[in-house]
Amino acid sequence: MGPLTESMTRLCGEIVALRRARLTFVRDLCQDVAAMKAGFRRAHIEIARRTKAERQGFVKALGHEVAGMRAGFRRAHNDMARKTKAERQAAVSHLKKTVGGMRQDLALDLAGAHRAWFGPSPMELRAKAEAERRAQAAAAQRAREEAERQRREAEAKAKAEAAAAQAKPEPERAPGKKKS
Repeated sequence: MGPLTESMTRLCGEIVALRRARLTFVRDLCQDVAAMKAGFRRAHIEIARRTKAERQGFVKALGHEVAGMRAGFRRAHNDMARKTKAERQAAVSHLKKTVGGMRQDLALDLAGAHRAWFGPSPMELRAKAEAERRAQAAAAQRAREEAERQRREAEAKAKAEAAAAQAKPEPERAPGKKKS
């Protein structure tokens, strides 16, 4: 064999050896990449499981916190509603009293103006006449009662004087004198 054949044989052996080495390298690289990917998947699954539990805990705690805040807001809202309701009722009551007083004053003022312009109404005239009649009747009744009282007093005084006169002994007279 000649140097060319030897060189070609050596070169062919080197090409085959390099090809085998390249195939082994690619196979090992594929296995390493598959092992890395499997490790990533396992780590990802583990991290997902752990973070899921953490997220669920966070969401649960957040739910409790939000529920507590909502309950606090409800209590505050109810307290505020009670206070403002009482304040509104007091304001409305005050307003009703104020407006009622103003309306009454205005009605009296209008009635006074009407009376000044048109004179007293027939009803007022009847009421005035009735009041005068009652006053006269009451005065007459008082006068009758006073007269009756004076008559009784005079009668009682007369009885007392008569009783006093009877109780007084008559003075003795001298014999022979006549009664005049």
